[in-house]
Amino acid sequence: MKHLSNAGPLQEMFKLFSSWKDTYEQLNLRFSCEQLAKPRELAGGNNLTIQDSLSAYIILTLNTHCYLNDDQRRILRTNTPVNFRGVSHSIAPAGHVSNAVFMMLSDDFDDPLSLSSIVRTIRRSIIRSRDPKFLEPWLTPADGLLRKIARENLLANWGQFPNEVIVNSNLRYDWAGLVDLGYTDKCRFYTVWTDPLYFRVFHLNPVQDGTEWLPRDRNGAEVAFLLENDMKERFVSAWQKGVAANFTKVKQ
Repeated sequence: MKHLSNAGPLQEMFKLFSSWKDTYEQLNLRFSCEQLAKPRELAGGNNLTIQDSLSAYIILTLNTHCYLNDDQRRILRTNTPVNFRGVSHSIAPAGHVSNAVFMMLSDDFDDPLSLSSIVRTIRRSIIRSRDPKFLEPWLTPADGLLRKIARENLLANWGQFPNEVIVNSNLRYDWAGLVDLGYTDKCRFYTVWTDPLYFRVFHLNPVQDGTEWLPRDRNGAEVAFLLENDMKERFVSAWQKGVAANFTKVKQ
Protein backbone atom coordinates (compact mmCIF):
# COMPACT_ATOMS: atom_id res chain seq x y z
CA MET A 1 0.00 0.00 0.00
CA LYS A 2 2.80 2.38 -0.97
CA HIS A 3 0.50 5.13 -2.20
CA LEU A 4 -1.16 5.31 1.21
CA SER A 5 1.82 4.64 3.46
CA ASN A 6 3.88 7.25 1.55
CA ALA A 7 1.20 9.95 1.67
CA GLY A 8 2.50 13.46 2.23
CA PRO A 9 1.40 17.04 2.95
CA LEU A 10 -0.75 18.59 0.23
CA GLN A 11 1.82 21.16 -0.90
CA GLU A 12 4.55 18.53 -1.05
CA MET A 13 2.42 16.26 -3.22
CA PHE A 14 1.30 19.14 -5.49
CA LYS A 15 4.95 20.09 -5.97
CA LEU A 16 5.72 16.50 -6.98
CA PHE A 17 2.81 16.40 -9.44
CA SER A 18 3.75 19.73 -11.05
CA SER A 19 7.36 18.61 -11.51
CA TRP A 20 6.33 16.08 -14.15
CA LYS A 21 5.40 18.71 -16.78
CA ASP A 22 9.06 19.33 -17.66
CA THR A 23 10.18 15.70 -18.00
CA TYR A 24 7.07 13.82 -19.15
CA GLU A 25 4.61 14.02 -22.02
CA GLN A 26 1.10 12.65 -22.18
CA LEU A 27 0.25 9.88 -24.61
CA ASN A 28 -3.30 9.17 -25.76
CA LEU A 29 -3.44 5.79 -27.49
CA ARG A 30 -6.59 4.86 -29.41
CA PHE A 31 -7.45 1.22 -30.07
CA SER A 32 -10.35 0.02 -32.21
CA CYS A 33 -12.38 -2.99 -31.08
CA GLU A 34 -10.61 -5.09 -33.74
CA GLN A 35 -7.21 -3.98 -32.48
CA LEU A 36 -8.15 -4.82 -28.90
CA ALA A 37 -9.19 -8.34 -29.88
CA LYS A 38 -5.81 -9.37 -31.31
CA PRO A 39 -3.61 -9.06 -28.17
CA ARG A 40 -6.30 -10.92 -26.23
CA GLU A 41 -6.22 -13.73 -28.79
CA LEU A 42 -2.41 -13.87 -28.72
CA ALA A 43 -2.34 -13.90 -24.91
CA GLY A 44 -4.70 -16.82 -24.49
CA GLY A 45 -8.21 -15.86 -25.51
CA ASN A 46 -11.48 -16.17 -23.64
CA ASN A 47 -10.09 -16.76 -20.15
CA LEU A 48 -8.67 -13.22 -20.18
CA THR A 49 -10.30 -9.83 -20.39
CA ILE A 50 -9.74 -7.12 -22.98
CA GLN A 51 -8.30 -4.97 -20.19
CA ASP A 52 -5.85 -7.68 -19.09
CA SER A 53 -4.43 -8.06 -22.57
CA LEU A 54 -4.42 -4.31 -23.30
CA SER A 55 -2.42 -3.60 -20.13
CA ALA A 56 -0.06 -6.46 -20.90
CA TYR A 57 0.51 -5.26 -24.47
CA ILE A 58 1.42 -1.71 -23.38
CA ILE A 59 3.72 -3.03 -20.64
CA LEU A 60 5.41 -5.41 -23.09
CA THR A 61 5.94 -2.60 -25.60
CA LEU A 62 7.47 -0.38 -22.91
CA ASN A 63 9.74 -3.16 -21.65
CA THR A 64 10.85 -4.17 -25.13
CA HIS A 65 11.38 -0.75 -26.70
CA CYS A 66 11.96 1.67 -23.82
CA TYR A 67 13.32 -0.16 -20.78
CA LEU A 68 14.98 -3.27 -22.21
CA ASN A 69 18.35 -2.76 -20.49
CA ASP A 70 17.14 -0.58 -17.63
CA ASP A 71 16.72 -2.54 -14.39
CA GLN A 72 15.49 0.56 -12.55
CA ARG A 73 12.61 1.27 -14.93
CA ARG A 74 11.68 -2.13 -16.38
CA ILE A 75 8.06 -2.86 -15.48
CA LEU A 76 7.67 -5.93 -13.29
CA ARG A 77 4.29 -5.40 -11.57
CA THR A 78 0.90 -3.77 -11.93
CA ASN A 79 -0.95 -1.88 -9.24
CA THR A 80 -4.66 -1.84 -10.02
CA PRO A 81 -7.46 0.14 -8.34
CA VAL A 82 -10.15 -2.52 -7.83
CA ASN A 83 -13.77 -2.01 -6.77
CA PHE A 84 -14.69 -4.46 -4.01
CA ARG A 85 -18.45 -3.85 -3.99
CA GLY A 86 -20.41 -7.05 -4.39
CA VAL A 87 -17.64 -9.37 -3.20
CA SER A 88 -19.08 -9.94 0.25
CA HIS A 89 -22.06 -8.39 2.02
CA SER A 90 -20.10 -8.31 5.28
CA ILE A 91 -17.29 -6.32 3.62
CA ALA A 92 -19.31 -3.90 1.45
CA PRO A 93 -23.12 -4.17 1.46
CA ALA A 94 -24.95 -3.48 -1.77
CA GLY A 95 -26.07 -0.05 -0.56
CA HIS A 96 -22.65 0.90 0.81
CA VAL A 97 -21.90 4.56 0.09
CA SER A 98 -18.16 5.07 -0.38
CA ASN A 99 -15.47 4.81 -3.01
CA ALA A 100 -15.03 1.10 -2.13
CA VAL A 101 -11.77 0.85 -4.07
CA PHE A 102 -8.40 -0.56 -3.05
CA MET A 103 -5.05 -0.97 -4.81
CA MET A 104 -4.16 -4.53 -5.85
CA LEU A 105 -0.44 -5.11 -6.38
CA SER A 106 0.40 -8.06 -8.61
CA ASP A 107 3.25 -10.50 -8.18
CA ASP A 108 6.35 -9.94 -10.30
CA PHE A 109 6.00 -11.12 -13.89
CA ASP A 110 7.80 -14.41 -14.48
CA ASP A 111 8.91 -13.03 -17.85
CA PRO A 112 8.48 -9.25 -18.33
CA LEU A 113 9.15 -9.71 -22.06
CA SER A 114 6.33 -12.17 -22.69
CA LEU A 115 2.73 -11.10 -23.35
CA SER A 116 1.23 -14.30 -21.95
CA SER A 117 3.38 -14.17 -18.80
CA ILE A 118 2.41 -10.58 -18.07
CA VAL A 119 -1.29 -11.10 -18.73
CA ARG A 120 -1.49 -14.28 -16.62
CA THR A 121 0.10 -12.46 -13.67
CA ILE A 122 -2.34 -9.58 -14.00
CA ARG A 123 -5.33 -11.94 -14.15
CA ARG A 124 -4.15 -13.84 -11.04
CA SER A 125 -4.00 -10.59 -9.09
CA ILE A 126 -7.54 -9.60 -10.13
CA ILE A 127 -8.91 -13.04 -9.20
CA ARG A 128 -7.20 -12.79 -5.84
CA SER A 129 -8.73 -9.36 -5.25
CA ARG A 130 -12.21 -10.94 -5.43
CA ASP A 131 -11.47 -13.37 -2.58
CA PRO A 132 -13.13 -12.30 0.71
CA LYS A 133 -10.43 -14.14 2.70
CA PHE A 134 -7.82 -11.91 1.08
CA LEU A 135 -9.86 -8.72 1.36
CA GLU A 136 -10.84 -8.91 5.03
CA PRO A 137 -7.33 -8.67 6.57
CA TRP A 138 -6.19 -6.25 3.85
CA LEU A 139 -8.90 -3.66 4.40
CA THR A 140 -8.16 -3.11 8.11
CA PRO A 141 -4.71 -1.51 7.65
CA ALA A 142 -5.98 0.29 4.52
CA ASP A 143 -8.78 1.81 6.59
CA GLY A 144 -6.26 2.91 9.22
CA LEU A 145 -4.04 4.59 6.64
CA LEU A 146 -6.97 6.35 4.99
CA ARG A 147 -8.18 7.67 8.35
CA LYS A 148 -4.68 8.94 9.09
CA ILE A 149 -4.56 10.70 5.72
CA ALA A 150 -7.90 12.40 6.41
CA ARG A 151 -6.99 13.29 10.01
CA GLU A 152 -3.60 14.80 9.13
CA ASN A 153 -4.80 16.47 5.90
CA LEU A 154 -2.42 14.46 3.72
CA LEU A 155 -2.66 13.38 0.10
CA ALA A 156 -2.01 9.91 -1.26
CA ASN A 157 1.27 9.67 -3.14
CA TRP A 158 0.47 8.92 -6.79
CA GLY A 159 4.09 9.24 -7.82
CA GLN A 160 5.73 6.48 -9.81
CA PHE A 161 7.21 3.66 -7.73
CA PRO A 162 10.09 1.64 -9.22
CA ASN A 163 9.20 -1.16 -11.66
CA GLU A 164 5.44 -0.59 -11.43
CA VAL A 165 2.57 0.80 -13.46
CA ILE A 166 -0.89 1.72 -12.23
CA VAL A 167 -3.87 0.54 -14.28
CA ASN A 168 -6.98 2.59 -13.54
CA SER A 169 -9.58 1.35 -16.01
CA ASN A 170 -13.09 2.59 -16.66
CA LEU A 171 -13.55 0.25 -19.60
CA ARG A 172 -16.47 -1.36 -17.83
CA TYR A 173 -18.42 1.91 -18.06
CA ASP A 174 -19.16 3.67 -21.32
CA TRP A 175 -19.48 7.16 -19.85
CA ALA A 176 -19.82 8.86 -23.25
CA GLY A 177 -22.62 6.44 -24.12
CA LEU A 178 -24.49 7.36 -20.94
CA VAL A 179 -24.66 11.03 -21.94
CA ASP A 180 -27.18 12.00 -24.62
CA LEU A 181 -28.73 15.45 -24.06
CA GLY A 182 -30.57 14.94 -27.33
CA TYR A 183 -27.33 14.34 -29.26
CA THR A 184 -26.91 10.57 -29.41
CA ASP A 185 -23.27 9.58 -30.03
CA LYS A 186 -22.27 13.24 -30.24
CA CYS A 187 -21.48 13.92 -26.57
CA ARG A 188 -17.91 13.43 -25.36
CA PHE A 189 -16.68 12.50 -21.90
CA TYR A 190 -13.51 14.07 -20.47
CA THR A 191 -11.64 13.79 -17.19
CA VAL A 192 -8.59 15.49 -15.78
CA TRP A 193 -5.16 14.32 -14.66
CA THR A 194 -2.83 11.46 -15.19
CA ASP A 195 0.74 10.80 -14.08
CA PRO A 196 3.84 8.78 -15.05
CA LEU A 197 2.92 5.25 -16.13
CA TYR A 198 -0.57 5.67 -14.69
CA PHE A 199 -2.81 4.10 -17.34
CA ARG A 200 -6.25 5.70 -17.51
CA VAL A 201 -8.54 3.69 -19.77
CA PHE A 202 -11.90 4.76 -21.19
CA HIS A 203 -14.20 3.95 -24.06
CA LEU A 204 -13.56 5.97 -27.21
CA ASN A 205 -15.29 9.32 -27.50
CA PRO A 206 -17.39 10.17 -30.57
CA VAL A 207 -15.31 11.76 -33.34
CA GLN A 208 -16.31 14.70 -35.53
CA ASP A 209 -14.78 14.95 -39.01
CA GLY A 210 -15.43 18.50 -40.12
CA THR A 211 -19.18 18.89 -39.77
CA GLU A 212 -19.89 15.15 -39.86
CA TRP A 213 -19.98 12.82 -36.87
CA LEU A 214 -18.37 9.47 -37.66
CA PRO A 215 -19.99 6.15 -36.61
CA ARG A 216 -18.86 5.46 -33.07
CA ASP A 217 -16.68 2.47 -32.19
CA ARG A 218 -18.46 1.54 -28.98
CA ASN A 219 -16.03 -1.23 -28.07
CA GLY A 220 -12.80 0.66 -28.73
CA ALA A 221 -10.63 2.16 -25.99
CA GLU A 222 -8.33 5.07 -25.31
CA VAL A 223 -5.40 4.84 -22.89
CA ALA A 224 -3.76 7.97 -21.48
CA PHE A 225 -0.58 8.15 -19.42
CA LEU A 226 2.59 10.19 -19.00
CA LEU A 227 5.86 8.90 -20.43
CA GLU A 228 9.40 10.25 -20.23
CA ASN A 229 10.14 12.84 -22.94
CA ASP A 230 13.05 10.84 -24.31
CA MET A 231 10.93 7.68 -24.61
CA LYS A 232 7.85 9.09 -26.31
CA GLU A 233 8.93 8.81 -29.95
CA ARG A 234 10.43 5.37 -29.38
CA PHE A 235 7.23 4.05 -27.82
CA VAL A 236 4.86 5.64 -30.33
CA SER A 237 6.89 4.27 -33.25
CA ALA A 238 6.82 0.74 -31.79
CA TRP A 239 3.08 0.98 -31.10
CA GLN A 240 2.30 2.21 -34.62
CA LYS A 241 4.40 -0.56 -36.18
CA GLY A 242 2.68 -3.12 -33.97
CA VAL A 243 -0.76 -1.93 -35.03
CA ALA A 244 0.26 -1.86 -38.72
CA ALA A 245 1.50 -5.45 -38.46
CA ASN A 246 -1.66 -6.53 -36.59
CA PHE A 247 0.54 -7.40 -33.60
CA THR A 248 2.01 -10.44 -35.40
CA LYS A 249 5.51 -9.70 -34.05
CA VAL A 250 4.47 -9.58 -30.40
CA LYS A 251 6.37 -12.07 -28.25
CA GLN A 252 3.73 -14.36 -26.81
